[in-house]
Amino acid sequence: MKKKKTINSAVVGLGFGYLHAKILKNNKKVNLITVCDKNKKLKKYATKLKCNFTNKFKDILKNKDIDLVTIASYDNFHYEQVIECIKEKKHIFIEKPFCQNKLQYHKIKNLINSNKINFSTNFVLRNHPKFLKIKAIIEKNKIGKIYHVEGDYNYGRLEKLTKGWRGKIPFYSVTQGGGIHIIDIMIWILKSLPKEVFAIGNKFCSLNSKFKFDDNVVSLINFQNGVTGKVLSNFGSVTPHDHQMRIFGTKGTLILSNNNLEFFSSRNPNKKIIRMSFSKKNNYKKKILNDFIDSIYNKRKIKILSKKEIFASMKTCLAIDKSLKQKKRIKFKI
Repeated sequence: MKKKKTINSAVVGLGFGYLHAKILKNNKKVNLITVCDKNKKLKKYATKLKCNFTNKFKDILKNKDIDLVTIASYDNFHYEQVIECIKEKKHIFIEKPFCQNKLQYHKIKNLINSNKINFSTNFVLRNHPKFLKIKAIIEKNKIGKIYHVEGDYNYGRLEKLTKGWRGKIPFYSVTQGGGIHIIDIMIWILKSLPKEVFAIGNKFCSLNSKFKFDDNVVSLINFQNGVTGKVLSNFGSVTPHDHQMRIFGTKGTLILSNNNLEFFSSRNPNKKIIRMSFSKKNNYKKKILNDFIDSIYNKRKIKILSKKEIFASMKTCLAIDKSLKQKKRIKFKI
């Protein structure tokens, strides 16, 4: 049997992208060719990874041997870098969000659908043990028919807005940068797509900083199957980084708070609350990229995340940002 070709890869952006690079380096199906960044420590990172380095994105585009590019640059660079990679027929794995506005969204969607390249984004929470546990409970019909779901993305890292790159780029959305994870989890567990949103926000926590946009956004979502949802993108929270969720069904309720998962099976206040256990291991961040690599290597569909779900989450974020700006309900189709 003919041996399959190793996937030659490159990484753009070595913040969170450094984790991408380590995952690629440790995957036997991949050859990490080069890393790209403007960081002064670029050479040091490349030495650790035992690969080439460049501070010019065009060097990656020109290299015909590179099959896969993982993009973890600042949000305002994503659109242009995705478009250029598509033109060069390179597979793309990108940090969210893959774009920042409606025109960019439609351009990327149309090009992805008309080109034979693999495309995915880093929705790592789908593989977190707490959300896998929630998904399993729901699929066993323990809470009955879901009628409402709420999720909080409490960032707890205000300095990244007020002192980091997020406060320096032309536009930044806390929904696109954080709440999108919660929206994706909702789409995943409900197996339904959003169709209408309404959002409000404020910026009390970053008021006296250079950050120009709302740091706290609350969004109401109406799903196609009739379920109602609420998403909180709370970047100024005085908490550690945390995800919380409340899922209400006709037979029971699940509440995830501070990495504790509780199951309520009765309206009786004297009924014992069931505390659900799940693994606390932190290797979940590797799985989605490794699955993407395997889909390229074995020429199969991505198991963990579909393109339709990726585009659905992104379009929902764009609708929320539009609602926030126009102060009205926004209906849309995926």
